[in-house]
This record gives sequence, C-alpha cells and structure tokens, in this order.
Amino acid sequence: TCFAPTNAAVERFLIEQDSIYWASVEKHKENPEFQIVETVHAPVKGTMPRLEDISDEKCGEIARNHILPKVYLGIHFKGNIIPEANINDRDLTLKFDTVNNKYYPVINKQARVIREEEVENGVVHVVEGVIDPSSKSVATLLSDYPYFSVFYTALVKTGYAEMLVRSEDESYTDGDKYGKSMNESTMVPYPAARRLGYTIFAETNEVFAKYGVDSYEKLVEKCKDWYDEGDPVWAFNKETNEWEETTIQYGAEPTSPRSPINQFVGYHLLDRKLSYEYLVFHDIKAGSSYDSEDDFPKNSDRTEYYVTMNNRVLKVTKPLSAKDDIIATTIYLNLDATKERDYNQKGQGLNVKVYRPNEFVAIEGGRYSDYNQEALNGSLNVIDDVLYYDENKMAGQALNCIMRFDMAGVCPELTNNRIRWRFLHELTSQGDVVIPHKYCRDIKVYAENTRLFYLPPHSGWGDYQGDEMMAKGIYDFAYRLPPVPDGTYEIRLGYTAEAGMRGIVQVYVDDEVTGIPIDLSLAGTNEKIGWKEDTKDEEEILSIDKDMKNRGYLKGPTSFRDDTETGVARDNPTNLRVVIATKHLSAGSHWLRFKNVNETDNGTAQFMHDYFEIVPMDYLKDESISLEEKRK
Repeated sequence: TCFAPTNAAVERFLIEQDSIYWASVEKHKENPEFQIVETVHAPVKGTMPRLEDISDEKCGEIARNHILPKVYLGIHFKGNIIPEANINDRDLTLKFDTVNNKYYPVINKQARVIREEEVENGVVHVVEGVIDPSSKSVATLLSDYPYFSVFYTALVKTGYAEMLVRSEDESYTDGDKYGKSMNESTMVPYPAARRLGYTIFAETNEVFAKYGVDSYEKLVEKCKDWYDEGDPVWAFNKETNEWEETTIQYGAEPTSPRSPINQFVGYHLLDRKLSYEYLVFHDIKAGSSYDSEDDFPKNSDRTEYYVTMNNRVLKVTKPLSAKDDIIATTIYLNLDATKERDYNQKGQGLNVKVYRPNEFVAIEGGRYSDYNQEALNGSLNVIDDVLYYDENKMAGQALNCIMRFDMAGVCPELTNNRIRWRFLHELTSQGDVVIPHKYCRDIKVYAENTRLFYLPPHSGWGDYQGDEMMAKGIYDFAYRLPPVPDGTYEIRLGYTAEAGMRGIVQVYVDDEVTGIPIDLSLAGTNEKIGWKEDTKDEEEILSIDKDMKNRGYLKGPTSFRDDTETGVARDNPTNLRVVIATKHLSAGSHWLRFKNVNETDNGTAQFMHDYFEIVPMDYLKDESISLEEKRK
C-alpha cells in the first residue's frame, strides 16, 4: 500500500518543516537547553526549501512512512489506527472526514485520501498531505498538550518521565541470528531488535477538577485520600532484580515508591506500547488467517491483565453487552467483575473508561482536537476518571474472577517488538520466532539447552488467542507471576495435549514442587484425567467435572474455540487445564517454573504452554456465581 502525496502536499510540507526548524533555532538562542529540531529546511533562512536540500537518508525515511507491507483498500479502513505498521515500523492513526456526505480516510491527521487506484502489486492512495509520525517520546508528546499539565507535572516530579525516553535496548546483539524452527524443518529468526515501549493512561485537567485538583500540589494532597500511610507497596531492587515490599510514607520524596503520588503515577504506566486497538484481544487479525471475531465465541468479556510500572495488576476489558450479546465498543480499566457490575461506581479506581482516540478528539468544543495518541516509543490513552489502586476493591471486585493470562502476554518484549498478535509475513513464512534466553525480563532460564519459541496465531489451532509458547530441549525455566492481591489462589495451566509430540513437565511455584509431573501427551479421555463429553443432564455434567477436578484437571473454557469452526475448548478432550497448586500468594515476587523430567526425551518433545489462570478461592467457593460463568 502506497500513500502518495500530491506535489502541492510535498511543497506545503517542506515550508512547514522549514518554519519549525527556524522557530526552534530562535528558541535555542533564548534558551540553550532547548534543542534545535532537526528537520527538512532551507540552508538559508527566508529561502524556499527544495527537494534537493533533503538528504537521501531523510528522503528514504519520508518515503517509508508512506508504505505498508500489505494491501489496504479504502473498504478496509476502520477504527482509530491502521492495523499494520508502515515499513518504518511506525503506527499510523486513522480518522474520517465527511465532505459532501462522503467519508474520506485521514492518515495521521495529516493526509486525507482523495483517490484510490489498484495496481498490479498493490494499491495507491493519493493523499493531500505528507505523513510525518512524531519522533517524540511518549512523555514529550504528553507535554505538548496543556490539558494534561497536572498529570505531566506529576510524571516529571516522580521521575517516571525520565524512564519513558528510551526506544531501544542497544545492548541486544542477537538480531541477525537464526536458530532451528520448533519442528526442526528450517531456520527461523531471533527477534530483530529489543525495542522498548510504553503506554500512558492519563487524566485531563478537566477530570482532576472534578476532585478539586487544579495543580500538582493539590494532586499530591489528594493522593493521601487514595493511599493510606502504612499501606504495602512495591519497590524494585536492581541488585536482585526482584520486587520487594515496603510501605506508604506521606513524607517520602515523590521519586520514592513510598510516596502516594509516586504510586498514583506509576499505576498509569505500562512498559509496553499499546495503541487503543491493541489493549484487548478484540477484532484482531493475525497469524495464519486468524480472526479473533471468527475464532472466539461472543459469549464473554475480552480482558487482558497487565503489570504496571509500579508492579500492580491493571485489568483492561471490553465487556460483553448484557443487552444484545455482543462485545461493547468501550474499554474499561478495572471493570467490576461481581455479578452486579455497577458501571456507575466511578471515582473509586473502578470502571474507568478509556476514550477511543477519535471520540476524545470529537468532544464538544474541539478543545482536544490536536490530540494524537502515537509517539515514537509509546501510546497515550485518555481516561475519563481518576485511576488508582485500592487493594480491597481490586481483590473484592475487579479481580474477583478467573484471571487468565496468555503466556505470550506475560512478556512486554513480545508486544514491543511486534511478535505477539502479528501476521506471518511480519515474522517469517513459517512464523516461529526464537526467544533468546535473556530477551524477556520476566523469564528466567536455568538450563542452557532450553529452547523457547513463540508461534503466531493459526486458525486451525484450538488455542486461547490462537498463539502458542513452546519449549524444547532438556528445558528448565520460569515465568514471573503477576502481583495479584494478597490471598489464596488456585493456579492452573492451560494447554492442548497431543500424543507422540508433547513431553512430561514438572511444575514448581517459587522452587517448590507442586504435585506429580504432568504428561502433556495424554488426551482428556485417558483414565488418569477422566474427560467425558457433556450430556444434557446437569447432574451428570457436575459429576464428570468433579471427578476430573479430583484428578487435578478441568475441561477447557467455553470462552474460546477449539480447532473446529463451531466447537468450544470445553468440547474438545485435548483442550485441558491442570491445577498446578492451591497457594497463598503474598507480597514479593513469585515464579512459575517448568522442568523437563522425561528421561527418554532426546530434546524433541514439546512443552506447549498456552495460558495460565490465577483464580481466587473465594470466587470458586461463591455459589451465587453461575456455573456458566465459571466455565467461561
């Protein structure tokens, strides 16, 4: 796909860029700390910038900003962003102008499409502007908008703004390496880079004003209403690479995790770049012809759980509409999971709405019309109420549910480097990606011959979200568990069994053995598991479920499909969940460790690990929650 600017658009772009450059030169003279904006400009002020004045490098960058590696016709444009990055690896936003009752796509608010022409190897969209994605960090982008001034000041004062500057880990040197594919048939790449990315959820000054907050100082005082002195919080120990418990202290410096304002700001930040469309697994097309709306039943919320930069769980949900049994168009943070699900509980850190970018821009009065969500290294998402972490409300309401974590979602690196939820052509023709041992911060590798892979979504696989994490070799490795509220939980592993290919794994929680080894090759119909097909007799179904649970197993959920077009995971005896442990998870880091204990394995047996679940025991014992809900 090529977006081709008209000659007039290019000329206008050159003049605009020239003005930006010379304006920055004047600001630099007034304040030497202000950096000159290096852009397209004429060599002499007052002269007309020419194409000849642009370096080949800059010309190449501008050209690549206008090219997508896949065909997108006008009929494919919808939502707030183009699903595929340009070949400069930049996300392009999307909105629509109405002229004479016709819709015209506008790319990055800069380039309105005025004509479309299909050609032999793609499509050309003639546009009335030059696409020029921001080269600013996400924190700097936030500073551009005066309506975020209170939150931006807090971002700076707490020291988080400095953490949101980098866009790549330059110490990573394996980008040109290849390794054997998961099935040994070919060579597949290591990740090309180790890019860093961030997401900010930000309140406008208008939101803060509802709470009497019109300055950073007043926000500091207000945070004392939301965080009590002595409350437990987390601090990261760089020497041990672990999170350690500490407590809130009102007199602490804002840069200290003991400060309420530090906790407030940190809970708004993720160390992965998530545009609005990628906050949850909804309307995602990826892998090999995988479409989330074809391969997911429309019977449950779409929810992701993320770990914030102050080490707390943030729940992000597109809920199932109770009225028409479809997924809603609105995303919420920390949606109340109780059966009442009161959306009106606002201002309590629950049910905080995330604005769709085009919705926010269109707010009456046009006061936010200049907003753009995409920065060089992150995304800026706007919320409609205050967001803060309350342990009691999270445990009793938002997280009182089956918390299901896709294994690939644990590692922000797989999101930041466009590995998770991507098309095959963005990875390789086969799709496998080798995961180097030290690539993911939240994976520990104990055995050198551990081989880790990410496999992108395939429509023929009966997996949660279509993708898989795989391990081979005489593996021994661990994932860091998310920091759920202090309590007792049932921890489960979701996988698909396959005879002749899967191996035997011993699971540990915090280096403690949890039960006997799990044979992943056994289908559910094996007598050791006890899977039987559901009947029309609910009592009989309950008996089957109870017998399986006594053996440590559950059927797959009803909330995603098996490997057929119509069935759900629960209906397939190879879609299984195994109970790893029932354990009290308290403050501190916890690790889920997997070790190959198959003595006859020569390194070829697969450890397919799809997802894990952390389920509060209070939820499991609550008889007021329907069996239908617990089976999702």
